[in-house]
Amino acid sequence: MNYIVMDTEINGRVWKSADPMEVISIGAVKIRGEHIKSKKYKHELFYEYVKPVCAYTEYARKFTGIPRQTIAKAESFVTVIEKFKRWIGNEEYVFIGWSDSDKLVLIRDCKLHKIDDDWVDIYIDLQAYIKRYIPEANNQQVSLQNAVEMLGLEWMGKAHDALDDAINTAAIFMFLCKNKSGDIVQEFMKGSTCKVYRKCKACGKFYRSKSNRLNRAKRCNRCYRAAQASK
Repeated sequence: MNYIVMDTEINGRVWKSADPMEVISIGAVKIRGEHIKSKKYKHELFYEYVKPVCAYTEYARKFTGIPRQTIAKAESFVTVIEKFKRWIGNEEYVFIGWSDSDKLVLIRDCKLHKIDDDWVDIYIDLQAYIKRYIPEANNQQVSLQNAVEMLGLEWMGKAHDALDDAINTAAIFMFLCKNKSGDIVQEFMKGSTCKVYRKCKACGKFYRSKSNRLNRAKRCNRCYRAAQASK
């Protein structure tokens, strides 16, 4: 199992608009399962800028610090996603992000460009996990920078840079994994607030519901099929 810790920056704005707030950069850190088991952490990095369909906003430029010429030279979302998927590889993986927003914007942009979004599979919302299960958070939503400080870690890089934010999120994840055993994915999914996932009422595991039948049954595919077979 590989853990893909990712962050995105979007073409944001402060005014209402029918234009989508598209992804303009993707940063990610790959943590292999053996790194967690051996308590060692080796960076495998991905960082790409994305050229949006709609005009790059001044608000996004000031917020992210990404120069206009960099966005102008960037490749399309479809091309960058193909690169990203090749970098992720064919091994089993799970995404980790700070809040569920990165997952949701990727799914939204995949739909915008009419490409498959199934590759954005199981996703751990680390911010939600900390809110619920780390006493120092006092059941409050904590920013990434505040979480780094709260856990006694050292902030690396610049805020609102997709790669630097992913690196800091990865450092938090590795710190929290130090005393974890068993199924790490299911442990961290306990805090997930991502609406893409549901908790199976039969086995207790989290699953991504793609069927109205599974929505109604509130069971994962395996438990749903087992129940149907027993009738």
